[in-house]
Amino acid sequence: MRRVFTPKWCLAHLVLVAAVLTMLRLGWWQWDRAQSATGGLQNYAYALQWPLFAVFAIVVYVKTMLEETRQDSTSGGRQPRARALPPEQAGVMRQPGVRVGVATGPIDVADDDEETRAWNARFSALNAAAQATQARRARR
Repeated sequence: MRRVFTPKWCLAHLVLVAAVLTMLRLGWWQWDRAQSATGGLQNYAYALQWPLFAVFAIVVYVKTMLEETRQDSTSGGRQPRARALPPEQAGVMRQPGVRVGVATGPIDVADDDEETRAWNARFSALNAAAQATQARRARR
């Protein structure tokens, strides 16, 4: 909980208070404007809309604060560092003609799954045709 009293969060608290007060003041101004001789239904709608914006800002802010404190409590206050694997271990394919690809292992297909077997046969034919085209280009 001490995390929400750091300088970053104190500044965020002040910005929230300023934003909410500004939105409430704008709603009040629209209400006064709606009651003037030139006001109308649109001003009444804005007078109700600005406080809703203030409530929305408070709800989002509280949810953000709760998420931040929840992350701190689960990680012990430290953010885990992600280690990047070398491309060979991550399974990233680096081949001519492949922009982005990740290699996967073979997928077991049930014997009675005709639809999957038909798709795999079609993909195998497309793969063979692509490899044949690449081989022809390489010979040129």
